[in-house]
Amino acid sequence: MLEWLLNGTIVIAVIGTLRLVSHRWLLQQLGAVTLYSLWLVLPMSLMLLVLANFWPQQQVNSAAWLWVVEAQQQVQQMAMQNHSSWLVVSWLVGVTLALAWLVSRWPLLQPKWQLGRLRVVRTPRGESPAMTGILRPTLLLPRDFAQRFSAQQRHLILMHEQQHWLRADTSANLLAYFVCAVFWFHPVAWLCYRRFRRDQELACDAQVLADAAPRQRASYAQALLQVAATTQLGPRYNPNLYRYGAYNTMKERIQLLKQPQRLRYLPMVCATLVSLAVVGAWQAPVMAANSQQSEATPIVRINPSYPTTAAEQGIEGQVTLSFSITTDGKVSDVEVVESQPQGVFDEAAVAALQKWRYHPEHAGAGHKVALAFQLASE
Repeated sequence: MLEWLLNGTIVIAVIGTLRLVSHRWLLQQLGAVTLYSLWLVLPMSLMLLVLANFWPQQQVNSAAWLWVVEAQQQVQQMAMQNHSSWLVVSWLVGVTLALAWLVSRWPLLQPKWQLGRLRVVRTPRGESPAMTGILRPTLLLPRDFAQRFSAQQRHLILMHEQQHWLRADTSANLLAYFVCAVFWFHPVAWLCYRRFRRDQELACDAQVLADAAPRQRASYAQALLQVAATTQLGPRYNPNLYRYGAYNTMKERIQLLKQPQRLRYLPMVCATLVSLAVVGAWQAPVMAANSQQSEATPIVRINPSYPTTAAEQGIEGQVTLSFSITTDGKVSDVEVVESQPQGVFDEAAVAALQKWRYHPEHAGAGHKVALAFQLASE
């Protein structure tokens, strides 16, 4: 898990920073719809990391692991395990708090009427229209919607909200926020999330005005200004919805009304393939290592007791054991294959190995392990 988080942090830092830095240039070259679609590259790259780290392993039973029985080394391993445990606990606390905040911001709505599969809910006067909901999409309309906007403006605004619904933007927002919750410690992740939400609005505008006449674009610009001028300030941020008249994107949205470009598949596909190819090449050694033959690793390992007589006489040695793993992960049929010096460490090695536990997927005979008994270094 920690390795995947580290790799994911690097991916977000690289792809996210490039995406943020080149935003203005890409927007001019590709248009809002294509640029918004390119955000798929980031979650797909993270998914590729998951596949690379959990690539199926090819298990064999013949090779022997060498475990060193040394007091000083055991203390160091315990310290590393404790450190990793604290990191995991801290990460889980952060994820829990981020998701709890998302739930706390979930709007509590009472449906007023139904338009097909879409719920429509009246909100207080002066608010801006918005779309929310995952399984049951809900359109939020202020009570003075008809008084504040002309018929043509209302039509264009509703088309904008319909685009959010048809493209399942509310579900995409939830996925994007979940990525941020997992990487809550990463500032670039939150910056990308903010930019993603803004690009979402730009893409909706572009799709609504793709075939619009100049008069309709002017009416749409007036609707945006009307919302900005008459909307009452509410909560500044809610990850569960995005209001039509958000101030922080108004200037950029009005500037782009003159050039609403359609979705361009070739740049989107090329950028996605290039990004995934780079991440795949980076993770290729990990996938290759997982595909190579590997031995069964114990999930519970009890260190043998160093024989007192051998320790007093300064004797070191090694014992190679063969054993079987049962279907419930226990060790059975332990036999000494080789020991140096003979008979000194055999009893301690066999007694310890019988307490080891493995994952049941390694069940079978022919496993081997070598225990090296070494006096602790100064």
